[in-house]
This record gives sequence, C-alpha cells and structure tokens, in this order.
Amino acid sequence: MRDALRTGKEVFHYLDAAQLVKHAFGLVTDGKRKVKSPILVYLFAEPKSLNGKKLDAANFSDHRAEVNRFAKLISGAGVSFHAFSYRDWLKVWPSAGSVAKHGLQIQKRFSP
Repeated sequence: MRDALRTGKEVFHYLDAAQLVKHAFGLVTDGKRKVKSPILVYLFAEPKSLNGKKLDAANFSDHRAEVNRFAKLISGAGVSFHAFSYRDWLKVWPSAGSVAKHGLQIQKRFSP
C-alpha cells in the first residue's frame, strides 16, 4: 500500500491512507517487540454539520467506500484493520448504566 500510494497507483480523497499506513508500520514494529498481533482501528465521525455548515451525506458514503477499498487492499497484511463510525461503535455499548450514559453524552455533545 505504501508503494501504491507513493506512485499514485492508489489515490484516496477522503481517507488519509498514508497516515494509516504509517500507524500500521508502527503497530507492526511494536507488535513484533511485544510478540502481539497488531490491530489498527480507524474510528471516524459523520457529523450532520461542522462549524454550523451542513455536511453532504454523499461525502460520507464516498468516505465509507474508500475505507472499504483500503480494507480490501490491505487484507492479509501484517496488521489487522477494522473501521467503525462513532455511531456504529456507540450502538454496541451497554444500554444501561454509566457507560450508556456516557455514550449518550458523546452523541449529544458531538453528534458523531
């Protein structure tokens, strides 16, 4: 992936793939040192607006398409890659108790 990005064979407009590759290299190095399997989790927001400006939902679907393409291209690499939106991630949180309350506060405050 690093080489494909460098040569322009792969181009991403919404996803900072180069930054993810840098993190993956770091995780692989640290995983070898600690004898652990590296996992890279990409957690992203899809707010309805940013700085008072409504965001176009089409950009979100284009971003998700790039995330899926990136995941397919790096499948089988030395690092396992998983991506979630904050909304999807918060859906799996407990539905009661302090953790659920915290999840609701995140949604209210940030509208991810």
